Amino acid sequence: MATPSSNSPSDKSADLSAIQLGDFLLLRQLGVGGMAEVYLAEQISLGRMVAVKILRDDTVTGSNSVLLRRFEQEARAAGGLSHPNIVQVYMIGHQNDLHYIVQEYVQGQNLSQWFKRNGPPDYRLGLKWMKQVAVALKAASDAGIVHRDIKPENIMLTRSEDAKVTDFGLAQLNEKNEKLNLTQAGTTMGTPWYMSPEQIQGEQLDHRTDQYSFGVTCYHMFAGQPPFPGKNSVSVAVQHLKDNPKPLREHRRDLPDSLCRIIHRMMEKKPEDRFQTNEDLLAALDALEDGVLDPALYIGDSAWSWFRASLPSIPFMLIGVLVCCILGMGFGRRVFDVPKIVVEEPGFPRQETAAMQFAKAIVDPSNVAAWKAVLKHYPRTDEALWAHVQLGVSLLNRQTPDLDQANAAFVDLCKAVVLDRSTHRDLMFLGLLGQAYVAEQKSDTERWHKIVYEQLSPEFPEKLQQGELEVSGAPALLREYRERLIQQIGEARQ
Repeated sequence: MATPSSNSPSDKSADLSAIQLGDFLLLRQLGVGGMAEVYLAEQISLGRMVAVKILRDDTVTGSNSVLLRRFEQEARAAGGLSHPNIVQVYMIGHQNDLHYIVQEYVQGQNLSQWFKRNGPPDYRLGLKWMKQVAVALKAASDAGIVHRDIKPENIMLTRSEDAKVTDFGLAQLNEKNEKLNLTQAGTTMGTPWYMSPEQIQGEQLDHRTDQYSFGVTCYHMFAGQPPFPGKNSVSVAVQHLKDNPKPLREHRRDLPDSLCRIIHRMMEKKPEDRFQTNEDLLAALDALEDGVLDPALYIGDSAWSWFRASLPSIPFMLIGVLVCCILGMGFGRRVFDVPKIVVEEPGFPRQETAAMQFAKAIVDPSNVAAWKAVLKHYPRTDEALWAHVQLGVSLLNRQTPDLDQANAAFVDLCKAVVLDRSTHRDLMFLGLLGQAYVAEQKSDTERWHKIVYEQLSPEFPEKLQQGELEVSGAPALLREYRERLIQQIGEARQ
C-alpha cells in the first residue's frame, strides 16, 4: 500500500495522489471536469477501488457557495439511486477544506471516447445502449430526478460494453415538498450542444428535457456528428430553438426507419411532441427488437452496414444483371480462353466526416489502404493521428511485416504531435513504442537502446510500470509489446 505524500490535503492546486481522505487513499488522477477532479482511490477497509470526485479549488467561493451546494446535491440525488445502469454514489464527505464524493469506479471509457476511437456503432450495439440509458433515466425520473446534462461524456461504457449514466451534478430534485432551486431565474446549465430548447430558455424542466438531450446524444452516436455542429454555443443554441436536424437516414442508410423516427421524435422542439413518459419510449425501443428487421442489421461487425448503404437500388441492379447476361451471351461464343481475373483493392472514397472515414477503416483494421485514406482525406485531425498508429500496426501484422513502412508511420506520428506533446502524450508514447518494436525486430540494438533509455524511460516512466496500459484504443500488439518491454527493462536493471 502506498504511503501518504507530503502534499497537504488543503493544497488543492497540487496533485493529490497518495494522500488519504478518511478511509480512502488517493492513487492517481483519472480526469478533470468542470467542477471537480476525479481520482482513483482504494477504500482501505474494504480493499476495493473507487472513484473520488474532489471539488476544484476555483469553484468554491465560500461555505455557502451555490456550486458547493450543487456538488453536495449531486451526491444526494445519485446516492438514492441504485440501478445497474447508473454509476453508484457511496458517500459524501469533507476533510479540512476538501469536499468530495465517493462513487463506483467504472473501468472503461465514456461514449464520446468510444466512438472517437471506433466510429459509429452498428445497429445492435447502439440499440442496446439506448435501452440501457433509457432504463436508467426512467429510474432517475421515478425518483423525482432530472439529470439535465445528458451527453456522450456522461455515459460510461464498461469493459463488457454496458452503459452507465454518471454525473448528476446538474440534477434537479422534483420533490413537491422541498424543491431545490439553486439557479437564478433565466440561468441555464448544461452543455449547449445537447441542451433542450426549454432548458436553453430557462423554463421549467421535467424528464422530457433529458429525453431531448438523450435523443441528440443518440443522433451523434449513430451519425458520427451532432445534429447541430455549430462553431460556438450561441449558434448551437439558436439551432436547437429554430432548426430541424438533417434526417439521420442521410447519415446512416443502414439504420431502420423505425429507429430514426424514434430518435427524431425524442428531439422534437416542443416537449408535448416527444414521448410523454419513459414507459412510452422504452416500449418503442422494445418494439424495434420484437419487429421483423433485416437480419444484416444484427451482424456484430458493421462492415455489412457500410456495404449495404452503398448498394444501388433494386431496379438498377436488375437492369445491370440483364445487360450482363445479354453481353455474356453475345461474346461468350467467341471466347475460348478463360481470362485471368484481376482482383483490385477496393477504393476508399472521402466520407463526410473524419469520424466516418475512421469508422470505414476500423471495419477492416488490417487493410492498409483504408488507413491511408484517413490520412489522405483528413490529415489534420485526431482521427489521422490514430490512423498513423493503426497503419503502423497493420503493416507489422502482415504475414511478411513491412518494417520500414511501419517505422515510417510511427515516425510520422511523433512528428505530428511533437509540438503538442502534453495534449497528445498517449500518442507520442505509442509512436515511440512502435519504433522500439521495429528496432527490436530489425535487431538494431543501438537504435533500440536510444529509443528505450533516452526517450521512453525518462519521458514516460509511469507508462513503463506494471499494470494495465491506460491508453484507450491502443492496439493489442503495442499493449503486448509494452508488457514485454517492462520485463526487459526490469531484467536489465537487476
